Amino acid sequence: MIAYLVVGLIILMFTLDVIVSLLNYNYRNKPIPENVKDIYDKEQYQKWLNYTMDQMRFGLIKKVFDTLLMVGLLVFGFFGTLEGWTNGWFTSPTLRTLSFLGVILIGLSLINIPFSYYLTFVIEEKYGFNKTKKKTFFFDFVKNLLLMTVLVGAVIALFSFLYLQFSDSIWLFILFAWLALSVIIVLMFILNVKVFVKLFNKLSPLPEGELRTRIEAMAKEVGFEVKAISSMDASKRSTKLNAFFSGLGKTREVVLFDTLIEKLSDDEILSVLAHELGHAMHKDAPRMILERIIVFGLYAAIIGFIMQSISLATAFGLSGIHLGFGLILFTILIEPIDFILGVPLNYLSRKAEYAADAFSTKYVDKKHMMSALRILVTENYANLNPHPIYILLHYSHPAIPDRLGALEKL
Repeated sequence: MIAYLVVGLIILMFTLDVIVSLLNYNYRNKPIPENVKDIYDKEQYQKWLNYTMDQMRFGLIKKVFDTLLMVGLLVFGFFGTLEGWTNGWFTSPTLRTLSFLGVILIGLSLINIPFSYYLTFVIEEKYGFNKTKKKTFFFDFVKNLLLMTVLVGAVIALFSFLYLQFSDSIWLFILFAWLALSVIIVLMFILNVKVFVKLFNKLSPLPEGELRTRIEAMAKEVGFEVKAISSMDASKRSTKLNAFFSGLGKTREVVLFDTLIEKLSDDEILSVLAHELGHAMHKDAPRMILERIIVFGLYAAIIGFIMQSISLATAFGLSGIHLGFGLILFTILIEPIDFILGVPLNYLSRKAEYAADAFSTKYVDKKHMMSALRILVTENYANLNPHPIYILLHYSHPAIPDRLGALEKL
Protein backbone atom coordinates (compact mmCIF):
# COMPACT_ATOMS: atom_id res chain seq x y z
CA MET A 1 0.00 0.00 0.00
CA ILE A 2 2.80 2.43 0.93
CA ALA A 3 4.59 1.67 -2.34
CA TYR A 4 1.44 2.55 -4.30
CA LEU A 5 1.10 5.84 -2.39
CA VAL A 6 4.70 6.89 -3.11
CA VAL A 7 4.47 5.95 -6.80
CA GLY A 8 1.06 7.66 -6.99
CA LEU A 9 2.58 10.82 -5.51
CA ILE A 10 5.32 10.83 -8.16
CA ILE A 11 2.76 10.45 -10.95
CA LEU A 12 0.49 13.12 -9.43
CA MET A 13 3.30 15.69 -9.24
CA PHE A 14 4.39 14.82 -12.78
CA THR A 15 0.81 15.30 -14.03
CA LEU A 16 0.41 18.66 -12.28
CA ASP A 17 3.76 19.84 -13.66
CA VAL A 18 2.82 18.86 -17.21
CA ILE A 19 -0.63 20.50 -16.96
CA VAL A 20 0.84 23.80 -15.72
CA SER A 21 3.58 23.70 -18.40
CA LEU A 22 1.01 23.10 -21.15
CA LEU A 23 -1.18 25.92 -19.82
CA ASN A 24 1.82 28.22 -19.99
CA TYR A 25 2.77 27.05 -23.47
CA ASN A 26 -0.75 27.49 -24.87
CA TYR A 27 -0.98 30.96 -23.33
CA ARG A 28 1.56 32.16 -25.90
CA ASN A 29 -1.35 32.63 -28.35
CA LYS A 30 -2.99 35.25 -26.12
CA PRO A 31 -2.58 38.92 -27.12
CA ILE A 32 0.75 40.36 -25.95
CA PRO A 33 0.40 43.21 -23.39
CA GLU A 34 0.61 46.63 -25.01
CA ASN A 35 3.69 47.79 -23.08
CA VAL A 36 5.86 44.98 -24.51
CA LYS A 37 4.45 44.63 -28.03
CA ASP A 38 7.41 46.44 -29.54
CA ILE A 39 10.14 44.34 -27.86
CA TYR A 40 10.17 41.63 -30.52
CA ASP A 41 9.71 42.34 -34.20
CA LYS A 42 7.84 39.77 -36.31
CA GLU A 43 10.96 37.71 -37.06
CA GLN A 44 12.17 37.78 -33.45
CA TYR A 45 8.72 36.86 -32.16
CA GLN A 46 8.57 33.82 -34.42
CA LYS A 47 12.05 32.84 -33.25
CA TRP A 48 10.91 33.18 -29.62
CA LEU A 49 7.86 31.00 -30.34
CA ASN A 50 10.06 28.33 -31.89
CA TYR A 51 12.51 28.52 -28.98
CA THR A 52 9.65 28.18 -26.50
CA MET A 53 8.24 25.18 -28.38
CA ASP A 54 11.62 23.43 -28.52
CA GLN A 55 12.26 24.05 -24.83
CA MET A 56 8.80 22.84 -23.88
CA ARG A 57 9.11 19.68 -25.96
CA PHE A 58 12.57 18.96 -24.56
CA GLY A 59 11.41 19.62 -20.98
CA LEU A 60 8.44 17.30 -21.41
CA ILE A 61 10.59 14.46 -22.77
CA LYS A 62 13.04 14.93 -19.89
CA LYS A 63 10.22 14.90 -17.31
CA VAL A 64 8.71 11.73 -18.78
CA PHE A 65 12.11 10.03 -18.77
CA ASP A 66 12.96 11.10 -15.19
CA THR A 67 9.55 10.01 -13.91
CA LEU A 68 9.64 6.61 -15.62
CA LEU A 69 13.20 6.06 -14.40
CA MET A 70 12.36 6.78 -10.76
CA VAL A 71 9.16 4.72 -10.85
CA GLY A 72 11.05 1.87 -12.50
CA LEU A 73 13.83 1.93 -9.91
CA LEU A 74 11.26 1.87 -7.09
CA VAL A 75 8.89 -0.73 -8.53
CA PHE A 76 11.56 -3.20 -9.64
CA GLY A 77 13.41 -3.12 -6.32
CA PHE A 78 16.65 -1.55 -7.53
CA PHE A 79 17.29 0.23 -4.23
CA GLY A 80 16.98 -3.04 -2.28
CA THR A 81 19.46 -4.68 -4.65
CA LEU A 82 21.83 -1.73 -4.30
CA GLU A 83 21.62 -2.02 -0.53
CA GLY A 84 22.74 -5.63 -0.79
CA TRP A 85 25.72 -4.67 -2.97
CA THR A 86 26.92 -1.78 -0.81
CA ASN A 87 26.46 -3.74 2.43
CA GLY A 88 28.83 -6.31 0.98
CA TRP A 89 31.43 -3.66 0.13
CA PHE A 90 31.76 -2.05 3.58
CA THR A 91 31.05 -2.77 7.23
CA SER A 92 30.88 0.91 8.25
CA PRO A 93 27.28 2.27 8.15
CA THR A 94 28.58 5.65 6.95
CA LEU A 95 30.58 4.14 4.09
CA ARG A 96 27.59 1.98 3.13
CA THR A 97 25.41 5.09 2.94
CA LEU A 98 28.04 7.04 1.00
CA SER A 99 28.57 4.24 -1.53
CA PHE A 100 24.78 3.73 -1.89
CA LEU A 101 24.20 7.39 -2.71
CA GLY A 102 27.45 7.64 -4.67
CA VAL A 103 26.29 4.99 -7.14
CA ILE A 104 22.99 6.85 -7.59
CA LEU A 105 24.61 10.30 -7.92
CA ILE A 106 27.20 9.15 -10.47
CA GLY A 107 24.64 7.06 -12.35
CA LEU A 108 22.14 9.90 -12.66
CA SER A 109 24.90 12.34 -13.66
CA LEU A 110 26.02 10.04 -16.47
CA ILE A 111 22.43 9.49 -17.62
CA ASN A 112 21.91 13.25 -17.69
CA ILE A 113 24.88 13.93 -20.03
CA PRO A 114 22.98 13.30 -23.31
CA PHE A 115 20.14 15.59 -22.19
CA SER A 116 22.52 18.40 -21.19
CA TYR A 117 24.49 17.93 -24.40
CA TYR A 118 21.34 18.15 -26.53
CA LEU A 119 20.08 21.23 -24.68
CA THR A 120 23.43 23.00 -25.04
CA PHE A 121 24.61 21.98 -28.50
CA VAL A 122 21.28 21.58 -30.29
CA ILE A 123 18.60 23.85 -28.78
CA GLU A 124 20.78 26.66 -27.36
CA GLU A 125 23.07 26.44 -30.40
CA LYS A 126 20.12 26.63 -32.80
CA TYR A 127 19.00 29.98 -31.37
CA GLY A 128 22.46 31.51 -31.03
CA PHE A 129 22.79 31.33 -27.24
CA ASN A 130 25.44 28.67 -26.91
CA LYS A 131 29.11 29.63 -26.85
CA THR A 132 30.28 26.56 -24.93
CA LYS A 133 32.97 24.45 -26.56
CA LYS A 134 32.71 20.67 -26.23
CA LYS A 135 35.93 20.62 -24.21
CA THR A 136 34.49 23.17 -21.76
CA PHE A 137 31.24 21.21 -21.54
CA PHE A 138 32.97 17.99 -20.50
CA PHE A 139 35.40 19.77 -18.18
CA ASP A 140 32.40 21.42 -16.51
CA PHE A 141 30.76 18.01 -16.13
CA VAL A 142 33.84 16.51 -14.46
CA LYS A 143 34.29 19.53 -12.15
CA ASN A 144 30.58 19.48 -11.27
CA LEU A 145 30.71 15.78 -10.50
CA LEU A 146 33.82 16.11 -8.35
CA LEU A 147 32.39 19.12 -6.52
CA MET A 148 29.07 17.39 -5.91
CA THR A 149 30.85 14.24 -4.74
CA VAL A 150 32.90 16.19 -2.18
CA LEU A 151 30.09 18.47 -0.95
CA VAL A 152 27.28 15.93 -0.95
CA GLY A 153 29.62 13.30 0.49
CA ALA A 154 30.56 15.61 3.37
CA VAL A 155 26.91 16.46 4.11
CA ILE A 156 25.83 12.81 3.97
CA ALA A 157 28.72 11.77 6.23
CA LEU A 158 27.62 14.44 8.72
CA PHE A 159 24.00 13.24 8.55
CA SER A 160 25.12 9.66 9.03
CA PHE A 161 27.16 10.63 12.09
CA LEU A 162 24.20 12.51 13.57
CA TYR A 163 21.82 9.64 12.88
CA LEU A 164 24.15 7.07 14.45
CA GLN A 165 24.55 9.30 17.50
CA PHE A 166 20.86 10.10 17.97
CA SER A 167 18.97 7.20 16.36
CA ASP A 168 17.37 6.46 19.75
CA SER A 169 16.23 10.09 20.11
CA ILE A 170 14.84 11.10 16.74
CA TRP A 171 13.94 14.63 17.82
CA LEU A 172 17.56 15.34 18.73
CA PHE A 173 18.54 14.04 15.28
CA ILE A 174 15.98 16.38 13.69
CA LEU A 175 17.26 19.33 15.74
CA PHE A 176 20.92 18.78 14.90
CA ALA A 177 20.12 18.01 11.25
CA TRP A 178 18.27 21.34 11.07
CA LEU A 179 21.18 23.20 12.67
CA ALA A 180 23.62 21.52 10.27
CA LEU A 181 21.52 22.43 7.22
CA SER A 182 21.23 26.02 8.45
CA VAL A 183 25.01 26.37 8.81
CA ILE A 184 25.55 24.78 5.39
CA ILE A 185 23.22 27.21 3.58
CA VAL A 186 24.96 30.23 5.15
CA LEU A 187 28.39 28.84 4.22
CA MET A 188 27.24 28.14 0.65
CA PHE A 189 26.05 31.74 0.33
CA ILE A 190 29.32 33.16 1.68
CA LEU A 191 31.52 30.89 -0.46
CA ASN A 192 29.51 31.24 -3.68
CA VAL A 193 31.72 33.81 -5.42
CA LYS A 194 34.86 33.20 -3.35
CA VAL A 195 35.01 29.52 -4.32
CA PHE A 196 32.26 28.05 -6.51
CA VAL A 197 31.95 30.75 -9.19
CA LYS A 198 35.75 30.86 -9.55
CA LEU A 199 35.91 27.10 -10.10
CA PHE A 200 34.01 27.49 -13.36
CA ASN A 201 34.66 31.07 -14.46
CA LYS A 202 37.46 33.58 -14.69
CA LEU A 203 36.88 36.85 -12.83
CA SER A 204 38.91 39.84 -14.05
CA PRO A 205 39.00 43.25 -12.33
CA LEU A 206 36.92 45.81 -14.18
CA PRO A 207 39.42 48.29 -15.69
CA GLU A 208 39.72 51.77 -14.24
CA GLY A 209 37.42 54.16 -16.03
CA GLU A 210 34.11 55.99 -15.91
CA LEU A 211 31.95 52.88 -15.32
CA ARG A 212 34.04 51.67 -12.38
CA THR A 213 34.16 55.17 -10.87
CA ARG A 214 30.38 55.57 -11.17
CA ILE A 215 29.73 52.13 -9.62
CA GLU A 216 31.95 52.94 -6.63
CA ALA A 217 30.38 56.38 -6.23
CA MET A 218 26.83 55.00 -6.34
CA ALA A 219 27.63 52.26 -3.81
CA LYS A 220 29.23 54.84 -1.51
CA GLU A 221 26.19 57.10 -1.83
CA VAL A 222 23.92 54.23 -0.80
CA GLY A 223 26.23 53.35 2.09
CA PHE A 224 28.12 50.32 0.81
CA GLU A 225 31.81 49.68 0.28
CA VAL A 226 32.66 47.84 -2.93
CA LYS A 227 35.47 45.40 -2.22
CA ALA A 228 35.89 44.28 -5.83
CA ILE A 229 34.29 44.88 -9.23
CA SER A 230 34.83 41.98 -11.61
CA SER A 231 33.95 40.98 -15.14
CA MET A 232 33.07 37.29 -15.54
CA ASP A 233 33.82 35.43 -18.75
CA ALA A 234 30.21 34.26 -19.21
CA SER A 235 30.53 34.62 -22.98
CA LYS A 236 32.54 31.40 -23.19
CA ARG A 237 29.32 29.53 -22.42
CA SER A 238 26.38 31.71 -23.43
CA THR A 239 25.24 35.04 -24.85
CA LYS A 240 22.79 35.58 -21.97
CA LEU A 241 23.20 38.56 -19.64
CA ASN A 242 23.37 38.93 -15.88
CA ALA A 243 25.04 40.73 -12.96
CA PHE A 244 25.03 40.28 -9.19
CA PHE A 245 26.39 41.45 -5.86
CA SER A 246 27.83 39.00 -3.36
CA GLY A 247 28.51 39.14 0.35
CA LEU A 248 26.68 40.14 3.50
CA GLY A 249 26.86 43.36 5.49
CA LYS A 250 28.08 46.68 4.10
CA THR A 251 31.01 45.28 2.07
CA ARG A 252 30.09 43.78 -1.28
CA GLU A 253 31.65 42.39 -4.44
CA VAL A 254 30.19 43.21 -7.85
CA VAL A 255 30.26 40.64 -10.66
CA LEU A 256 29.25 41.69 -14.19
CA PHE A 257 28.85 39.20 -17.02
CA ASP A 258 31.08 40.31 -19.90
CA THR A 259 28.00 39.90 -22.13
CA LEU A 260 26.21 42.49 -19.98
CA ILE A 261 29.07 44.97 -20.34
CA GLU A 262 29.02 44.44 -24.08
CA LYS A 263 25.26 44.86 -24.61
CA LEU A 264 24.26 47.53 -22.06
CA SER A 265 25.22 51.19 -21.78
CA ASP A 266 26.89 52.47 -18.60
CA ASP A 267 23.61 53.99 -17.40
CA GLU A 268 21.77 50.70 -17.97
CA ILE A 269 24.47 48.75 -16.11
CA LEU A 270 24.23 51.23 -13.23
CA SER A 271 20.47 50.79 -13.09
CA VAL A 272 20.88 46.99 -12.85
CA LEU A 273 23.43 47.40 -10.05
CA ALA A 274 21.21 49.96 -8.29
CA HIS A 275 18.50 47.28 -8.36
CA GLU A 276 20.93 44.83 -6.71
CA LEU A 277 21.85 47.47 -4.12
CA GLY A 278 18.13 47.77 -3.44
CA HIS A 279 18.10 44.10 -2.46
CA ALA A 280 21.04 44.75 -0.13
CA MET A 281 19.37 47.79 1.47
CA HIS A 282 16.15 45.86 1.99
CA LYS A 283 18.12 42.94 3.49
CA ASP A 284 16.59 40.50 1.02
CA ALA A 285 19.53 38.07 1.19
CA PRO A 286 19.28 37.57 4.99
CA ARG A 287 15.49 37.26 4.63
CA MET A 288 15.86 34.57 1.99
CA ILE A 289 18.41 32.73 4.12
CA LEU A 290 15.99 32.88 7.07
CA GLU A 291 13.19 31.54 4.85
CA ARG A 292 15.44 28.66 3.76
CA ILE A 293 16.36 27.89 7.38
CA ILE A 294 12.67 27.72 8.34
CA VAL A 295 11.92 25.47 5.34
CA PHE A 296 14.92 23.30 6.22
CA GLY A 297 13.41 22.84 9.68
CA LEU A 298 10.40 21.30 7.94
CA TYR A 299 12.72 19.22 5.76
CA ALA A 300 14.55 17.91 8.83
CA ALA A 301 11.22 16.89 10.37
CA ILE A 302 10.31 14.98 7.18
CA ILE A 303 13.69 13.21 7.19
CA GLY A 304 13.07 12.33 10.85
CA PHE A 305 9.65 10.88 9.97
CA ILE A 306 11.14 8.78 7.15
CA MET A 307 13.92 7.50 9.40
CA GLN A 308 11.35 6.19 11.88
CA SER A 309 9.34 4.22 9.32
CA ILE A 310 10.60 0.70 8.63
CA SER A 311 7.63 0.04 6.31
CA LEU A 312 8.67 2.86 3.95
CA ALA A 313 11.96 1.06 3.34
CA THR A 314 10.76 -2.55 3.29
CA ALA A 315 7.97 -1.66 0.84
CA PHE A 316 10.68 -1.12 -1.79
CA GLY A 317 12.80 -4.19 -1.03
CA LEU A 318 15.21 -2.86 1.60
CA SER A 319 15.96 -4.84 4.72
CA GLY A 320 15.12 -1.99 7.09
CA ILE A 321 15.62 1.71 7.74
CA HIS A 322 18.40 3.04 5.49
CA LEU A 323 19.65 6.64 5.57
CA GLY A 324 20.61 6.66 1.88
CA PHE A 325 17.23 5.42 0.72
CA GLY A 326 15.55 7.71 3.27
CA LEU A 327 17.13 10.70 1.53
CA ILE A 328 15.91 9.41 -1.86
CA LEU A 329 12.37 9.16 -0.46
CA PHE A 330 12.80 12.62 1.04
CA THR A 331 13.34 14.15 -2.43
CA ILE A 332 10.05 12.54 -3.51
CA LEU A 333 7.97 13.49 -0.46
CA ILE A 334 9.03 17.16 -0.43
CA GLU A 335 7.80 17.76 -4.00
CA PRO A 336 4.19 18.52 -3.02
CA ILE A 337 5.44 20.57 -0.06
CA ASP A 338 7.73 22.63 -2.31
CA PHE A 339 4.85 22.97 -4.76
CA ILE A 340 2.68 24.54 -2.04
CA LEU A 341 5.45 26.58 -0.38
CA GLY A 342 6.48 27.94 -3.76
CA VAL A 343 3.35 30.10 -3.91
CA PRO A 344 4.06 32.35 -0.88
CA LEU A 345 7.86 32.23 -1.28
CA ASN A 346 7.71 33.24 -4.94
CA TYR A 347 5.22 35.98 -4.05
CA LEU A 348 7.63 37.42 -1.47
CA SER A 349 10.47 37.21 -4.00
CA ARG A 350 8.45 39.02 -6.69
CA LYS A 351 7.49 41.68 -4.16
CA ALA A 352 11.18 42.17 -3.34
CA GLU A 353 11.97 42.59 -7.06
CA TYR A 354 9.37 45.35 -7.41
CA ALA A 355 10.85 47.09 -4.35
CA ALA A 356 14.41 46.79 -5.74
CA ASP A 357 13.27 48.23 -9.07
CA ALA A 358 11.69 51.17 -7.27
CA PHE A 359 14.87 51.67 -5.24
CA SER A 360 17.00 51.78 -8.40
CA THR A 361 15.01 54.73 -9.76
CA LYS A 362 16.20 56.87 -6.81
CA TYR A 363 19.76 56.75 -8.15
CA VAL A 364 19.38 56.16 -11.90
CA ASP A 365 16.58 57.44 -14.14
CA LYS A 366 13.90 54.76 -14.53
CA LYS A 367 14.17 54.93 -18.33
CA HIS A 368 17.57 53.24 -18.08
CA MET A 369 16.18 50.39 -15.97
CA MET A 370 13.33 49.94 -18.41
CA SER A 371 15.65 49.90 -21.43
CA ALA A 372 17.96 47.46 -19.62
CA LEU A 373 15.03 45.11 -18.97
CA ARG A 374 13.98 45.31 -22.61
CA ILE A 375 17.49 44.38 -23.74
CA LEU A 376 17.65 41.52 -21.21
CA VAL A 377 14.34 40.21 -22.55
CA THR A 378 15.47 40.45 -26.16
CA GLU A 379 18.86 38.82 -25.55
CA ASN A 380 17.50 36.04 -23.29
CA TYR A 381 14.25 35.40 -25.23
CA ALA A 382 12.13 35.77 -22.11
CA ASN A 383 8.42 34.97 -22.19
CA LEU A 384 6.41 38.17 -22.68
CA ASN A 385 3.11 36.57 -21.77
CA PRO A 386 3.38 33.76 -19.19
CA HIS A 387 0.23 32.17 -17.78
CA PRO A 388 -0.83 33.66 -14.40
CA ILE A 389 -0.83 30.19 -12.77
CA TYR A 390 2.69 29.54 -14.04
CA ILE A 391 3.80 32.89 -12.61
CA LEU A 392 2.15 32.02 -9.29
CA LEU A 393 3.95 28.69 -9.04
CA HIS A 394 7.31 29.26 -10.71
CA TYR A 395 8.22 32.95 -11.12
CA SER A 396 10.57 34.37 -8.49
CA HIS A 397 10.68 37.59 -10.60
CA PRO A 398 7.64 39.45 -11.93
CA ALA A 399 6.72 38.90 -15.57
CA ILE A 400 8.29 41.56 -17.78
CA PRO A 401 4.99 43.34 -18.67
CA ASP A 402 4.17 43.65 -14.94
CA ARG A 403 7.66 44.81 -14.07
CA LEU A 404 7.75 47.46 -16.79
CA GLY A 405 4.20 48.53 -15.89
CA ALA A 406 5.23 49.07 -12.25
CA LEU A 407 8.23 51.15 -13.35
CA GLU A 408 6.05 53.22 -15.67
CA LYS A 409 3.82 54.18 -12.73
CA LEU A 410 6.71 55.43 -10.58
